[in-house]
Amino acid sequence: MPDLSTLLQSLGVVLVVAVLLWFTAGTQANIRTGNRVMRWLQAGLPAVGPRATVRWLGSSVADLRVVEPRAPYRAAELKIVLEPRDVGALWALTRSRGRRDFLLLRADLVRAPRFRADLVAPAAWTAGDRRADDAPFDREETWTDATGGAVSLRADRGADVAALERTWDALQRQAGGMWRISVRPLVPHLELHLRVPAVERTDARVLLETIGELARTLGGGR
Repeated sequence: MPDLSTLLQSLGVVLVVAVLLWFTAGTQANIRTGNRVMRWLQAGLPAVGPRATVRWLGSSVADLRVVEPRAPYRAAELKIVLEPRDVGALWALTRSRGRRDFLLLRADLVRAPRFRADLVAPAAWTAGDRRADDAPFDREETWTDATGGAVSLRADRGADVAALERTWDALQRQAGGMWRISVRPLVPHLELHLRVPAVERTDARVLLETIGELARTLGGGR
């Protein structure tokens, strides 16, 4: 019968091998998912700009920066933020708390918005995000979107809340899960968080054109 130290060493080896196998499989799964979403986004990126540079930040974030973005954008960045599938314990913990794959879009507009506003799904993974330049809002209430979901609404007096709500409902239909729309006079002027949609059933061009229409409205365009 093996002694205790030998047994513990064997269990340690098995544990290390299991962790390495999980890490490898999780990393490959994230890269496959990220590449699939990037291919899907390619059909819609011309609505934002002619091309984008791509870099991976670890295995959980793919960063796309639009080169020479079209008006109403002065700068635009898309991040594909994936679950940490490469670290099993962290993946299980964050998933139990609502983390899922999501898209994060940040944009600076040619003309800055004249108000601040936040629409946030209270149960979203990023619901607790706050900007350092936040101050009390004139209006804080709960809005019910077209799917019957509760949305936390904060806005300055004079904010174009109707345009934000229309965009939220449109993106909810197109993406299948909205988390946040934030508008600020200071950069980044516009930030959106939305769940990664079923790419085989969603048109990236339509989704990004919907966001572009909101950006034009915020910048005072048509």
